[in-house]
Amino acid sequence: MHIAVCIKQVPDTNNVKWSKENNLLREGLISILNPCDDWAIQTALSIKKKFKNVKISAVTMGPKQAKEVLEYALARGCDEAILLCDKAFSGSDTLSTGRILSQAIKKFIPECDLIICGQYAIDGDTAQSGPTIAGFLDIPVVTRVYELINADTKMSIAKQELDEGVNLIEVENPCVICVLEHKEQIEPLRVADYVREQNIKIKELSFDDLGLNRDEVGVLGSPTFVSKAFKKEYNRSPELVEDNICGFLSALLREGTKNGK
Repeated sequence: MHIAVCIKQVPDTNNVKWSKENNLLREGLISILNPCDDWAIQTALSIKKKFKNVKISAVTMGPKQAKEVLEYALARGCDEAILLCDKAFSGSDTLSTGRILSQAIKKFIPECDLIICGQYAIDGDTAQSGPTIAGFLDIPVVTRVYELINADTKMSIAKQELDEGVNLIEVENPCVICVLEHKEQIEPLRVADYVREQNIKIKELSFDDLGLNRDEVGVLGSPTFVSKAFKKEYNRSPELVEDNICGFLSALLREGTKNGK
């Protein structure tokens, strides 16, 4: 069984700084593995522990520094890593990104039985990449998965979290599974894990390797774009209450009830 895990390096949203013009300041910005993608790796590894002859390929698109998340994936236990890196990919939206990732999987992991992605990325939160990959490959997709109960070359069984409750879904492989963050703790890496990772060479692929057209990737292949980025404004008027706090809170509750809040 061959599993492809699509991961992404993102800016640490806890470390984002803005200019006076509300533009994102990228200089010195710390980049991390997208949190949901860590659980995508964990989900693939849980399958590998259950079955023999399971191979996991970690795939990401980004600049050279994105190698860091692939090195981490290899240290976690993935068997190979593919970096899609080319200036032609710059400015790709979710449609173009999905086309690039799906083409890489189709061409370089043709025997892939299962594709696992994080449900969303903290730098965009569109939750579109997984479904877009599935669309280009013409295979089923299951989103909002918080547990993959079983998976083999023929079928996957997943628990899907919805507002109304939980779905238990059986889906034929190959398919795309988009996972949410789990409650269980991810085990810390050991020195031996990093040593093993250093012995695995990361495969780098460029635009020329994929066989796509120029107008299908990057800005030319992206019908959507970010027209404006801004930080959330808070307009709060704090009030200091020194005496009779309970009475003050009771009055607020009565006023809220009266206004239907």
